[in-house]
Amino acid sequence: MGKMKEEFMRLQETPVMDACSECQGAGTVEFEVAMPHNAGRDIGELYCELETCDACGGGGEVERLCDCGEWVTLIMGESATVCEECSNDG
Repeated sequence: MGKMKEEFMRLQETPVMDACSECQGAGTVEFEVAMPHNAGRDIGELYCELETCDACGGGGEVERLCDCGEWVTLIMGESATVCEECSNDG
């Protein structure tokens, strides 16, 4: 296979990545945990803990999706918002 065809295939299969909207690209999200002073009292404090972001799996990036649900790939360009199939339909 020629180098141009290999590059074309790579661009067609590689999704454009955006920063995750849940963690803003950090890969972790902060949540509050209530910690009581002891079992017999109803007061305590809230502590913040970090957890791996479920939306991006801790990577900080998610694939850009077209309105049809397909990935927007690099073949369409970095700023594209529609997939190749929807681009050809319109």
